Amino acid sequence: MKEKKAKKFSLKDFVLEKKNLPVCIVVLALLAVFAFSGITIARNSADISRMQVQKEELVAQVDSVEAENAQLGEIRDSEDTNDYIEQKAREKGYVKSGETVFYDISAGE
Repeated sequence: MKEKKAKKFSLKDFVLEKKNLPVCIVVLALLAVFAFSGITIARNSADISRMQVQKEELVAQVDSVEAENAQLGEIRDSEDTNDYIEQKAREKGYVKSGETVFYDISAGE
């Protein structure tokens, strides 16, 4: 009785057989799809992280502007609006008409 030897599996022989060509094409296509999906997911993850940091910066800016608006609204609605306007004008170097201005030149020494 002759016994058949078990043939070793060879990837090269499997790929080179014409009947296995569709399987090889499908496997290669799936590998390409998985690689493309992995790259896309990694890129989108990086974009999401960058946009979250940008969102936090913008939220901080909005909070700052809202606080400034609230402060200006309080000044607008207060009774001493003219005092505030006068203070801001003096900070810019304006003086009232007829007012004498003195400059301290000794501070520059």
